[in-house]
Amino acid sequence: MFSGLTQDEIASVNSLLGNAQKISKGDELYHSGMIGIITNGTATVKRLNDIGDSITIRTMSGGELFGAASMFGCWKEGMSSIVAKEDCYVLYITEQTFTFLLKQYPQISLNYIEYLSDRIRFLNRKLDAFTAKSTEERLYEFLLSQSSSDGIVTLGFGMAELARRLNVGRTSIYRDIESLESKGLINRDGHSFKINK
Repeated sequence: MFSGLTQDEIASVNSLLGNAQKISKGDELYHSGMIGIITNGTATVKRLNDIGDSITIRTMSGGELFGAASMFGCWKEGMSSIVAKEDCYVLYITEQTFTFLLKQYPQISLNYIEYLSDRIRFLNRKLDAFTAKSTEERLYEFLLSQSSSDGIVTLGFGMAELARRLNVGRTSIYRDIESLESKGLINRDGHSFKINK
């Protein structure tokens, strides 16, 4: 969020933001209507599935932020729960402070727009995963939507849950993984995948 700022600008921003708060292991990180930046530690993003079970979506670590989409507008509640996997330190930014930063530092505005644009593209890829015609296409689009910038996908769940999310049988999932591997599109290592871009 603060890349591209000069050292003097970073120092000025830090003086406005104050100190990171300690969040104990097992406690919730998300605060409605605030951006949170994990400065130290790891946290898990969880969501309830359609039968009420809590499913781990992914793990967050130092430098990652959350809550950006709830910063402005009338809808402030998150769809996911973010829980400290270990003791964490989180820097919280209120809407008032963030509004000031956006006005004061154009580079932060550009970074924020870029971040939200990336999230929109990510969500579009997830939609593509559920509208693709074949189960193989749906699987590939889903893996793409979950991949990091270097093409790595680490699922926080097993093949049964992956099949459930894509609404296909487990046999189809294994067959489609083998097909994608044979085409050189992915490499699988347990619950991790590498997208060959």
